[in-house]
Amino acid sequence: MSQILIISDTHFLREHDLEEFFNTVKGYDAIIHCGDIFLGFDPKTFHAPKPLYICRGNNDFANLEQTLQFEIDGTLFYITHGHINHLSYEPLEFLNLRKDYPANVFCFGHTHIPYFNEVDDVTLINPGSLALPRNYPRHRTYAIYDTVTRQTHFYDYPTLEEIVVPQPTKGKK
Repeated sequence: MSQILIISDTHFLREHDLEEFFNTVKGYDAIIHCGDIFLGFDPKTFHAPKPLYICRGNNDFANLEQTLQFEIDGTLFYITHGHINHLSYEPLEFLNLRKDYPANVFCFGHTHIPYFNEVDDVTLINPGSLALPRNYPRHRTYAIYDTVTRQTHFYDYPTLEEIVVPQPTKGKK
């Protein structure tokens, strides 16, 4: 069973703040970061406590891929920051990528607003922002995705309390 910690838009958190966050949250097996990590991030020197999958955001200067596709426990993930082609503002457009980038879970960031939807057996997740939330009420958020149950839960940081992210009306694209 794998619990995947999904974060994005950590921007101005310092490296040790992010490390403290990783140590505070318990029970996860891997980390997905959907870009805009922190100024000065160097993937060669940063040591995450679990496997880290990260893509480049519009405010990242490290040598990172714009998109990543990988598998964890038989679940195919596709991650991107979401700023290219404004995918983060039209999340259902990710479904159009399935032909070229098959995935069970699409993770993205950029808007700083948590988002969740399930359409045609595909899960779309934006974990929001740990640093600069734009949701209301303002919650610094992250998500945990379970690869066995395929459930996603969102949490407030620093309280670690679960929060409800409204799911858009289900529909087919």
